[in-house]
Amino acid sequence: MLIHLSNGKTVLVHMKMTGHLLYGSYRGKKEFKAEIPDLWRKEKWLPNENPESLLWDSYNRFIHLVFSFSNGKNLVLSDVRKFAKVAIFDSSDLESKHLKHLGPEPLLQSFTFSIFKERIAKKPRGKIKTVLMDQEIIAGIGNIYSDEVLFEAEVHPESIVSKIPDKKLQDIFKAVKILLNKGIDFRGDSMSDYRMPSGEKGDFQNHHKVYRKTGAKCPKKNCIGVVSRIKVGARSGHFCPVHQKKFI
Repeated sequence: MLIHLSNGKTVLVHMKMTGHLLYGSYRGKKEFKAEIPDLWRKEKWLPNENPESLLWDSYNRFIHLVFSFSNGKNLVLSDVRKFAKVAIFDSSDLESKHLKHLGPEPLLQSFTFSIFKERIAKKPRGKIKTVLMDQEIIAGIGNIYSDEVLFEAEVHPESIVSKIPDKKLQDIFKAVKILLNKGIDFRGDSMSDYRMPSGEKGDFQNHHKVYRKTGAKCPKKNCIGVVSRIKVGARSGHFCPVHQKKFI
């Protein structure tokens, strides 16, 4: 996420695996261990909201950064695993070291099939699931969406990029656009810790076809397969071994 400031600076928030931004009223609360207060003193940020507010969700309590606005509200970064990154740079330098390595944004109109094919061809021997998740190849496709994309395209996650025929690459390309837009329409995926700025859960997790559906009957009409789980690289891949064809 990019936040442009009036002083010509831009704040980059890379939320990575477990980070999410929340918006509301917060208050700081000093905490310390009485025996060595100077060493252990810290400030804990809590919602200054009704106890019924979704900002009190347990996944929203790991506050590591607070922006304060003139209207008394705050934008805070909650990140249970502390992987998120925040950087400030000149707005004129959007191709800064923090962004220049990222691949193209797949939902832009300018992201065509030819560009998609050119990008993934940079890893011709790679397995398609791993390549789709490589942020230097294409930005924005994570573990959940790669599983769902390959299910829709009927391509096995271990297929080798250079062996996948054009017709199937086109199916993957179309599925990327469709599934990422669905993710936006359903306000994100809260299978784990992600929350919307209001503290509310997204809904995409209720529309998974294969992700974390191991052992379930394949949802494709007339398919007799059962959803399986394998390791692809360092990540789990969920797929149907019957109708998702492996190209190797």
